Amino acid sequence: LNKAIVQSSETFYSRLLSRFPGDMSLAFSYGSGIFPQNENSPPLSNMLDLIFVVRDPRSWHSENMRMNKLHYWYPMRYLGPNYAFKLMENYGAGIYYNTGIRLEGRMIKYGVISEDTIVKDLLNWNTLYLAGRLHKPVNIVHHDFENSPKLLEGLKLNLISAVLSSLLILPESFTEMELYHTLAGLSYAGDFRMTFGEDRNKVSNIVVSNLNHFKQLYEPVLKGICFIHWKEDIGVFEQDKSPLIQLLHLNRLPFELQLQICRLFDLRSRHVRDVEEILKSAARYPDLSDVVKQSVIHIVQHSSKSQSLKGIVTAGPWTSVKYSATKLRKMMAGLFSTKK
Repeated sequence: LNKAIVQSSETFYSRLLSRFPGDMSLAFSYGSGIFPQNENSPPLSNMLDLIFVVRDPRSWHSENMRMNKLHYWYPMRYLGPNYAFKLMENYGAGIYYNTGIRLEGRMIKYGVISEDTIVKDLLNWNTLYLAGRLHKPVNIVHHDFENSPKLLEGLKLNLISAVLSSLLILPESFTEMELYHTLAGLSYAGDFRMTFGEDRNKVSNIVVSNLNHFKQLYEPVLKGICFIHWKEDIGVFEQDKSPLIQLLHLNRLPFELQLQICRLFDLRSRHVRDVEEILKSAARYPDLSDVVKQSVIHIVQHSSKSQSLKGIVTAGPWTSVKYSATKLRKMMAGLFSTKK
C-alpha cells in the first residue's frame, strides 16, 4: 500500500511462514510485538500477533492440523478441521486464533480469516475487528495482491473510510495528533477490554510511539480528500463542516456505519425513512459528531465481546486466563504511570 506498511526481517518471517500451510493472500504482524507502544516494553519482549488471510479456510485448517496439531486446544484437535472452520465462520468476527505458540524464538498468536470475510469487513465495517486494526500501521510479511485485487482495494478504501469517519467526529480545526488519535481510537471505541484488560493510555502510546508510521500511512489518503487544508505555520488542519460536505462524507461511509447512524438518528421518528433521506437530515444535525462516535461504539461493542468469548473456546480457559492476566498487568502499569 505505502511505505508505512513495511516488509522487514524477511528471513525471520520466511522461516516462520514456512511452518504453516500456504495459500495465503495476505499475512501481517501488528501490535506491540512489532510496533513499540511505550519505552518500558520493547517489541521483542511482547507476544507477536499475526493475521493469516486465506482463500480456503477449511482446507487451510485441515493442513494446519496435520502440520501443527499442538497449536490447537486439545478438544479442537479431536473435533477436527470442519468444526474449527464452522466455529471460525459462524461466531465472533470470523477469525480463529491460536495463541501462546513458541516458534522461531518468539511467542506468537496467530489469527486465521477467510479472504471473503476480511474484504466484507474492510468495505462494510460489519465488525470493524480487523478493519479497525488496519487503521493503524501493520507490517505486511506476505501478500498476493495480483491474485486478490479486491483485497487490495478493500485495504485502500478502509483507510479512506477511517479518515472520513474521523473528519465527521473532529471539529472544524484540529491538530495532527488529534487526527491520528481519533483514527487509532476508532477500533477501541466500545471495546470492553479497554475498561478491563488494556492499558488506558494505549491509544496515545500507539500514536506517540509510531507517529512517523501514521504520517506515512495516511499522507496519500489525506492528499486525496478535498475540503481539508493543512496550515503548516500553525500546525493545524482546517475542514469544511457545512451540511453539504458532511453529507458527502456520510454518503461515502461503510454501509454498516451508515445503518448505525440512521438507527441512532432516526430512533424517535415515527415515520419510516430510507437511508438517503435520514443521512440528509443527519448532515444538518449539530451533534452529528456524537452520533458517529456512538455508531462506531455500537459496531465495536458487539464484535469485541463475541470474538473474546470465542477465544475462550479456541484457546482454552487456562490459556485465556494467562493471556488476560498479561493484559491486566499492562492496564495496571498504565494506570500507575498516569498517576505519576
